[in-house]
Amino acid sequence: MPFQFSLQAVLRCRESFEQRERQRLQMITREVVKSKQQREEATRDRVKALAETQKKLHQGMTAVEMQYELACDSARIRKITTLDEHIAKLEDLRQRQLEMFRKAQQQRKILENLRERQFAAYQLILARREQQQMDDRFLITRAVQASRQ
Repeated sequence: MPFQFSLQAVLRCRESFEQRERQRLQMITREVVKSKQQREEATRDRVKALAETQKKLHQGMTAVEMQYELACDSARIRKITTLDEHIAKLEDLRQRQLEMFRKAQQQRKILENLRERQFAAYQLILARREQQQMDDRFLITRAVQASRQ
């Protein structure tokens, strides 16, 4: 009789749930990385634009050009601030999702440990049965030999 874990369906469900939570965590992590890259790019663009503005200031700039550059810099700052806020929200979401993933993982491990213990008990019972059969054969063989003598 092969080993059958009575909660195998529940274990499969827990494994599936854990996998789904892992995929959600990976998706959020990718989004965090993407947003951080966008923020770095926006910061580099701002630094580059500020350097160009400094260069233009030394060469001479009209008031309109200066206002335009200030407006553009304000827009860049807003973009960076928006990205920072978005990253903070994503990090919070990632932390919550990580906790959900860990709980799902823990629940699956509990069932796996239960399955392993039941399997070990099953193997012990099988080993005892085999030993009992070997002992019975030995005793029968010995009894037959004793009756022949």
